[in-house]
Amino acid sequence: MNRRHYTLASLLSLMAIASAPSAKAQAPFPTKPVTIVVPYGAGGGVDFFARTIAPKMSERLGQPVVVENKPGAGTAIAATDVARASPDGHRVLIGDISTFATNSTLYKKLSYDPIKDFTPITMTGRMAYLLIVNPNVHPYKNVEDLVAAVRKAPSGSVSYASAGMGGPAHLTGEMFQRAAGIRLNHVPYKGSGPAIPDLLSGQVGMMFMDYAPSRPHLASGKLRALGTGASKPQPELPNTAPIGATYPGFESWFWMGMVAPKGTPPSAIDKLREAYAAAVNDPANRQKLVDSGIEPMLTSTSEMDNYVRSESARMGAIIKEAKIEMD
Repeated sequence: MNRRHYTLASLLSLMAIASAPSAKAQAPFPTKPVTIVVPYGAGGGVDFFARTIAPKMSERLGQPVVVENKPGAGTAIAATDVARASPDGHRVLIGDISTFATNSTLYKKLSYDPIKDFTPITMTGRMAYLLIVNPNVHPYKNVEDLVAAVRKAPSGSVSYASAGMGGPAHLTGEMFQRAAGIRLNHVPYKGSGPAIPDLLSGQVGMMFMDYAPSRPHLASGKLRALGTGASKPQPELPNTAPIGATYPGFESWFWMGMVAPKGTPPSAIDKLREAYAAAVNDPANRQKLVDSGIEPMLTSTSEMDNYVRSESARMGAIIKEAKIEMD
């Protein structure tokens, strides 16, 4: 009897030990703070978006939601960090068109796979690119007049600035040249910060950028928006016509999306999306984003996956046609 009791007690003890990790694994998500990794420094559009939604997401999840900036390598540093993180939903990434759609074609060697390494949570927002000019250099009121002037000038003599080689603004310029049948000289900068002063001083006459950094200069009249990459006029600039109205099919957005490491449980993905939905639909948050030129978005996992794949194909074709390569 004693031996039987001893054996039974041992079995029960082993069962308890074996079940402990299972119970821990089944603890409801989240069990600790959630980190949103941003692939840019503080103060940019993606960082602004993440910090706007983080507090409401925290309320919904019942855990702190913190924003961590990991800039560099065309967003690859942050993307690689999250791709290699534990797939438990506690570390997610808000990446953008570069992260998910252009890097895989631009770079010969990429430290992450934008399709295979992540599980989409939702598209988060987009901002239409604007064709911005210095009116002292280009005193035109619409895209047609600008293009007419460029055609009269020697090919490649008219310059446009961008926030960097191979970036979305650069690719928007390549798309515009093909749509309009013109040739421009691309002047890449290391970010929009150093490019805008040269645009304001007239050292370069035009630039593609989103509304947020151009907003004060448009209001003052120092810069002028000739066209938008959206398919229809935007609320913040209702009198700026879509470039696609002149060149059908032209459309260009800076877009963002939230992802988790591949293998993250569907239950965690669902909770993250629910928390995001609560944050982005909060009236104060939504107005704050819209006022900054951001169109908030909420999609399913499959919708984001399909969009990323289609944009990868579209932008990849532009990159190859323009023969743009990055080390």
